[in-house]
Formats: sequence, structure tokens, C-alpha cells
Amino acid sequence: MGVISAISNYKGGVGKTITAVNLSAALAIKKKKILLIDIDPQSDSTRALIQNPSSINKNVYNLLDPEENILDLQDLIYPTIHKNLFIIPNITETSGLEIPLAQKFPDSNLYLRNAVRDNVKNNFDYIFIDCPPTLSIFVSNALHCADCVIIPTDAGSGNSLEGVRGVLDLMKSIKISGNPQLKFLKILINKIDRRKSAHKANIDAIFNRFGNNNTFKTTIPTSTMFEAIETITKSTIFTKEASSKGAQSFRNLGKEFLNYFEKNKDINNQK
Repeated sequence: MGVISAISNYKGGVGKTITAVNLSAALAIKKKKILLIDIDPQSDSTRALIQNPSSINKNVYNLLDPEENILDLQDLIYPTIHKNLFIIPNITETSGLEIPLAQKFPDSNLYLRNAVRDNVKNNFDYIFIDCPPTLSIFVSNALHCADCVIIPTDAGSGNSLEGVRGVLDLMKSIKISGNPQLKFLKILINKIDRRKSAHKANIDAIFNRFGNNNTFKTTIPTSTMFEAIETITKSTIFTKEASSKGAQSFRNLGKEFLNYFEKNKDINNQK
């Protein structure tokens, strides 16, 4: 049974999409069957991974639209530029669903959970949800659906720690309102430049505040290639710079991620 991990931080620019796309790709390269759900209306994961954007007929908009009734989730799943990696794509128009979804609250919090957990959880080894940089109804849907949460942070920004606290507070609420088994997985430190004293201070603050057990040992370096990938369609660090430090970091993250679930098999058995 696949594990569903939401990737969330309500602060922007902390590397959520970079994490979602490249961790998914790293695991797919290791022959794990992966599904990435792009629940962010900015649709950056979709642009990075979809082979043929014109082939998209249905997407997250159709899944969350209160006026639609999606019977077969397979109609929303598309292949990507990586073998073993699939995506439920998104479009910018999904942002317009916030008010209709709010009008259906609290039932609308469970739209994604009911669709994904009932229909595709058993078909993939791991499922990731790329969340928008907000604490919106979309993030609420993701956390109601997820088994666990990865929180990326920016090593150069002390403000991203505020985003960590915001996600943890929202998780407490969601564990009460509809997903009692939701777990905090780990913090991932992104965009590290160890030459800068501010980065070193922020890294120390993260480990001191949250501890080694709650923070990935693997860290992701800053790279202009990551910034470029966010603007280039159909690319990951493995298609652009497979021998780079960034690519090796995501390989290491993939190994650490898999080792975690080898030691915590109870999460794999959640329904």
C-alpha cells in the first residue's frame, strides 16, 4: 500500500516544487512506482514533468470542482518525462475553486482524500502532493489526504521557519477534524550555501529547534540549475545535470526517504 506524503510550507520560495519533482524522479529512477499530485494552481510540477501538455483533458480542477463527479481517477493520471513517474496535473484556473470549495466546507476538505485513498493508493509505492505556498483549502485537502508531511525550508531565510510552525499548527487541527493518523515526517533544508554565515546559523537553528530525528540528514545545495528548471518545461535535475551535486543530493534524499519507511512500516499500512 502506497504512502502519501504532502510537501508543504506556507512560505513561498522554499523549494516545495523542486523537492516534489526531484524526489519523485529520484525514487522513480530507483524503480519505485510514483504518483505526484500537483495541487498548486501555479502548476509548476505539471510544467516540469508532463511530456505533452496538449494531451491533458482532465486534471486537479476536475477532481476538486464541486460541480463535477469524477468516477475514474485513472482519467486524470498521466505519464511524465521519467519512467515509473506519473502525475495528476493542474491548471491555473483551479485557483478559482477556492470560493466554491469554501461554500462546501467542511465536506470539501475530504474531496482529495476520498478520491485518492479509495482509488489509487494501492497502485503506487509512493504518492507525493505538491502544495501551494498558502494555508488554503487546497493545502487542507492535501493534509486530509496525506499519511505524512515533509516541510521544506530555505537555509537562507529565517522566515521559512515560521512556515514550518504554520504547517505544524494546521496539522494539529486536521488530526482533530478528519485525519487523526497524519504524521510529521521531517524538515528538508533546501538552498544551502555553506559559505554564508546566515545559512549556517539558520541550519543550526533548525536542528536545535526541531532535533535530528525531525530533520533530514540530507540537505539540498543552492543551484542556478534548480532555478532554471522551475522555468523550463519538461526537465528535472536528472535530465539536465545528472552528475551535479544537486542530483547527488536528491539521490541521497531518496535513499534516506526509503530507509525511513523501511524502519516505519506502520505508516505504509494506513487506510
